[in-house]
Amino acid sequence: MRIVVADDEPDMQDYFRRILTHLGHEVLAVAEDGRQLVALCREQVPDLIITDLNMPNLSGDEAVEQIWCEMQIPVVVVSAFQCPESLTSKTPHPPLRYLNKPINRTQLRDVLASISSISQ
Repeated sequence: MRIVVADDEPDMQDYFRRILTHLGHEVLAVAEDGRQLVALCREQVPDLIITDLNMPNLSGDEAVEQIWCEMQIPVVVVSAFQCPESLTSKTPHPPLRYLNKPINRTQLRDVLASISSISQ
C-alpha cells in the first residue's frame, strides 16, 4: 500500500518509515502535524493514512475528518491514549483501526493485512 504517516515525534516517524518499508509498503510522505497531513494527502492521495491523535496545529482526528470529507481513505490511528469515542462515532467516518503505543511490528503487520483484505 501507498501510505502517508503523521506523527510529531521524530522517533515514531523514523520507526514508521523503516518498518512499513520492511513490511513491503511505500511511505509516500511523513507529516509532523495535522495540517501537513491534510496537505500531503491532497497531494499524494495515499491508499492508507497512519496518524497519531495528539499533534500540534490540527489534531489527528480533526485532520482525518477533513480528509474524509474529500476522499475516503482508510485510517490507522496510533496513540498513547485510548481512542476517543468521538472519533469512532463520527458519521460518516473512515474505515478505522486503532493501535495503542507502543506498537510492535506484528501488531502493525496484522492491522495492515486486515485493511488490505478489505480494500481488495
